[in-house]
Amino acid sequence: MSALLDRLENQETEAETLSPLVAALDVGVSKTVCLAARRDPVLDLHPERPLRLLGVGLQTAPSIASGKPGDFDACARAIQVAIEEASAMAGAPIKRVVASYAGPGMRADIVRAGVRVKRGIITGADVENAINAAMQSLPTPQRSFLHVEPLSYSIDDGEPIADPHGHSGKMLAVEVCAVTAPTEALNALRACIQQAGAEVEDIVAAPKAAALAVLTQEEREQGVLVIDLGAGATGVSIFMQDALVHAETISLGGVRLTRDLAAKLQTTFAAAERVKLHFGAVANACDPREAVQAPKLGEDGRLEASTTLRGVIADTMHPRLQEMLLQVRQQLQRAGFDHEDGPQRAVLVGGGALIPGIRDLAIETLSMPVRIGRPFELCGFDHGDAGPAYAAAAGLLRHRFDNPSLEDVEDNFQPTLAHFASTMRNSARGAWGWLRDNF
Repeated sequence: MSALLDRLENQETEAETLSPLVAALDVGVSKTVCLAARRDPVLDLHPERPLRLLGVGLQTAPSIASGKPGDFDACARAIQVAIEEASAMAGAPIKRVVASYAGPGMRADIVRAGVRVKRGIITGADVENAINAAMQSLPTPQRSFLHVEPLSYSIDDGEPIADPHGHSGKMLAVEVCAVTAPTEALNALRACIQQAGAEVEDIVAAPKAAALAVLTQEEREQGVLVIDLGAGATGVSIFMQDALVHAETISLGGVRLTRDLAAKLQTTFAAAERVKLHFGAVANACDPREAVQAPKLGEDGRLEASTTLRGVIADTMHPRLQEMLLQVRQQLQRAGFDHEDGPQRAVLVGGGALIPGIRDLAIETLSMPVRIGRPFELCGFDHGDAGPAYAAAAGLLRHRFDNPSLEDVEDNFQPTLAHFASTMRNSARGAWGWLRDNF
């Protein structure tokens, strides 16, 4: 009996020492993913995989069958079911989530501003004032801040330094990377999640989230480009010297590939999506003479059995994929990242990273080494080849564990959306309509 009581007491102690269950919600055009995890003390012995995944929820987006954006209620329902699935698997309720944003209008700006040091010795308040000054210098009508990340500081026009705390000086300047998005779109996302019964702790730019899940420390320091090949858009993020220096989305994604196939094969969007998932490839990455099932629309408007060659599928997808990668390269050039001073390698994530031959095409188009990125910090994450498609969701967990809960933040300065985003009081469905029309 004594041994049993000791064991029960030990279990209670272990339960008390477990970190809180946190949840990540990645709402995409093709799917909604909810991951629930916690940091276990035992896993601290394995720093390469410190997070234990306890629950997974996955729902196909209501829009993917037709190729058109789903309505507000349908999206909220998909979110609710995904959260319920992850909660049931984890054995604990999920009331709050960290969500990703990969919609239109995301933009990154490098901003510099300076303030006078109040007492001669730089404190946290001086740093906060400098960052606030940088944010105020950036005109953001109808936009909200997703991330404001300091890149460097300088004191009295001196050389850039990483941390000015405790230094003496009269003027403190800061250079930040400010990532913003349309306020109305963010309000729509928040409202949809709230209708699903969850609170939003924070919203993270999906390109940044994906990068957090798949990059090594060395890559972040040396310079790396992360390309998130999603269904509705292609997300781009750049890390240099261990800091996010660029993030944006390009309104070209896997849905466009599916529409191209539907037109070429004379079939429905849903049938073309299945063909893409099962037989899609880049040219030279498949046997072009292989015949595969690809139903097409008959005279009565119904699908009928038909076949096509994989070469036809690859020849249809190849130009569009190349266009996506060329747009990424052009965006890098516009943002001022040339080949010498910009990122030295690229990492592909998202569902599009699973397309056979995409890595070789990226190497050819971007003229740099390329690898496929998979989440590596989640213990219990076993999705094999599908890993790149879960990168954003896994990165949200990393972000949440690296940053305290918004409810836990008191005096510490955290440049997050919750603190600095301007708000627009539009109805939830009005905001959703804006997102639907512009995405």
